[in-house]
Formats: sequence, C-alpha cells, structure tokens
Amino acid sequence: AEVSTQTTGRFKLKYQPQLNNTNLSSTMEPMDVEGSPVCLDLDSYIGQYSGNVCLQRLKFYVDNARPSSENYRLLIQTAMDCKNMTVYTDAVEALSNTCPSEAIALNVEWITQTSKYLTNKVDRLEQDLKSYQLSQDKENIRRTHQMLGDHYHDCGDLSNAIKHYQKSRDYATTVNHTMEFLLSIIKVSVYLNHWTSVSNYIKKTEHIENSDPKILRRLNLAKGLCEMSQKNYHQAAKIFASITCDNWDNEIISPLCVLVYCSLCSLASYKRTDFQKLLIENNNFKQFMDSQPTVRNYLFAFYNREYSTGLKSLENLKKEYKLDLFLNPHVDDLFDRIRNESLRQYFAPYLTCDMRKMAEAFNTNVDSLELELMSLVAHQPAKIDSHNKVLRACEDDERAKILENVLDLSLTYKQKTQALVVKSAILKAGLVIKNTAMSMEQEKPTTSST
Repeated sequence: AEVSTQTTGRFKLKYQPQLNNTNLSSTMEPMDVEGSPVCLDLDSYIGQYSGNVCLQRLKFYVDNARPSSENYRLLIQTAMDCKNMTVYTDAVEALSNTCPSEAIALNVEWITQTSKYLTNKVDRLEQDLKSYQLSQDKENIRRTHQMLGDHYHDCGDLSNAIKHYQKSRDYATTVNHTMEFLLSIIKVSVYLNHWTSVSNYIKKTEHIENSDPKILRRLNLAKGLCEMSQKNYHQAAKIFASITCDNWDNEIISPLCVLVYCSLCSLASYKRTDFQKLLIENNNFKQFMDSQPTVRNYLFAFYNREYSTGLKSLENLKKEYKLDLFLNPHVDDLFDRIRNESLRQYFAPYLTCDMRKMAEAFNTNVDSLELELMSLVAHQPAKIDSHNKVLRACEDDERAKILENVLDLSLTYKQKTQALVVKSAILKAGLVIKNTAMSMEQEKPTTSST
C-alpha cells in the first residue's frame, strides 16, 4: 500500500473507503450541548452494539457531544477494531485540534497493514467474482456480491455497499435470496437517511411469506424508524410496542432504544388510556423498564398525572436523547407534543380551571402558560379568561342541538311527503310503465281440459 504524509496530517492510501458523504451524522446539524455535561455511561451505551453499527453511533455521539479526549480515544480504538481508516484519521486529527495537549500520532504501521489487508481482500473477492462470471455460476456470483457489499458496509463505504447489494439481486433465485437482498438494502438505506427507499423496500417484503422472528423484527425496526422519520409518532409507537425483545441480535437499535422511542412517541400521540394499554400493561417491555429506572419513572409520572415530575425528568434527559443517532431530529418536536398533550389531559376533566394552579402543576409562570394555551385553544374547545386567569371549556348548547335535530327531522319529513305526493299523482295519471312480459302472462286465457 502506498502511504505518504501530507501537510494536513492526512494520508493518501491506495484503499480508503469514503465515509464523508455516506455518514448519517453528516446530514444532521451540529447541536448545542454546552452547559451541564450529559450524564450518560458511554461504555454501556456503545456496548449494546458491535461492528459498524457501534462505530456509526459512537461517531455521531462524539461529533455532537462536548469535546472530550476520552471520547475521541474511544472512537479511535473502535475505528481501529472496525478497520475503518477514514474514521480513524478523522478522529486523530479532531483530537489534535480540540485537545492539543493530549494529541496522539497516527499509527502509520497500522494504516499500512490495514490498507494492505483490505486491498487484498477486495482483490481476492473481485478475482473470485470474475472466475464465477466466466463459469456462469449464478449462486456464487450472488454470494460474492453480497460478501463485497458486507465488506464495504463494515468499512463504512455505504455507496459501494449498495452497488454490490443491488447487483446481487440479479442473481437471486430463491425467496430467501430476495429477502437477504432486501434486508441488506434496508439496513444501508437507514444509515443513509433514505427513508423513501426504506419504505419502498419494506413494502416489497410484504409480498414475501416469512415467519422468521428475527427477520420480522428487523423489518419492524426499520418500519418504526421510517414512521418516526415522517413524524407519524402514533404509528411508530404502535410498531415499536409490537417488537419482541427476546434473543436480540446486533440490530440497528438496541432494546433499550426501542423502549425510549416507543415511550416518547406514545406520550406524544396517545391518550392516557391508550398509553396504559400500549406500554404500562405491556409485558414485553417490563424487564427493560425495570432496568431503566429513569424511563420507568417518567412513564409512571405521566400515567399518574404528575406532569411536573414527568416533564422535569424528560428535560433532564433531553441532552442525552439529542445525542442519539435516530432520535436527534425529533427530540424538540416530541417534547413539545408531549407537553401539549399533557396540558390537554390535565384540563380534560374540568369545565373551568384556575391557570395559577395549572402553572404550578407544570412548573411555569402564568404568563408563559397563557401563551402555550393560546396555541392549543385553536384545536381545543376552550376559552381563555385572561383577566381572571381562568381557562373555560366550551359547553355544549343542548337547546341548539335539540333545535338542530328538529330542523333535520322536519326536512326529512318534508322530503318523504313530497315523494309520496309525486308517487300518488303518477299512479292516478296512469303513467306507470308495466312489465310487458308479465302483462301478457296475466292476460293469457286459461284452457280447461276436455
């Protein structure tokens, strides 16, 4: 492998997969997480994943969290384990720029060996592919394209991975081959943030009969993420809640992330009774709720109508959730919807509500609460008494309802009466068209037997 040092500290490699235009984190805007540090056990968080899945999440976390030499060192080691030289060189350069006193030198020997290993592996697979193409061995051609796609995916070169996965489709001869291709394309499309492609390929899998629980779970995970990306939080929560968490493999998201996604989506889009059936009484998530007391606490706080406690717990976790690869674009929207839904559920049982007590329940002041309620009144049958600081529900006018029903009945009676008068006039004038065949049968004389 050819290695040469440049003034920028980067290396020109014979084999260097490009991740710059295929990393999901590059499509996200960097967020402001300054202030209090995020209380997250990064080792246990990343320990739920392995391979390129782990590297993608760790890179997104490090790129968006407060600069830390420990995080960069962990990213560097993970990139070396995954043999991803692009992430490795970027992390070393970022560490030297953000923490010059703790900068480390590039491991030229590791880069040379890794480049040689990856180049030899690609050359060997491509050589096998040529020989299989000459012998017209379709199964081995398909399998080699699949192996090349897996190799490029592990290295972070998602564009080449998709190219080889799509080529493997031309040589699929069984239903299992087609399903393997679709799952591979869906996995890469998720990390590329191509949600339209994810949705289209998921629809194609619906025409294939399959009973493998692992495959069904992977499809549901991708479907839930796709619904969440389109802000269909109600449907996303329903899908996440249906996922079984037994015998979990190296999926794109962990069971604990499924619990968090399902919790936030359900709080933002479900009413209290529906939320109870979906999560509180869901035995599938019980063991994970017990292992995640923070999630369990704010879930039961909202269920018990302790809105101030629940919203405060969520606010403490907001920065942590913004560092999640898939949850990041939806955190602000989900939190706003959860607060609005909490305001509606708080006021639902009452005809009038003192805004001062309501402000205390939501840990805010009356003026701020009034501004929030103004946006909700447009979709809620209620009125704000700004002078007395009272929120009033719009009562149904029973007198108006009865009058409206009477008018509807009178109109129906008038229409039926007019129809009967017209029918009577037609019969009287003899304008009824008779069935000719039936008339002839009736007029035919009956012959008596002699």
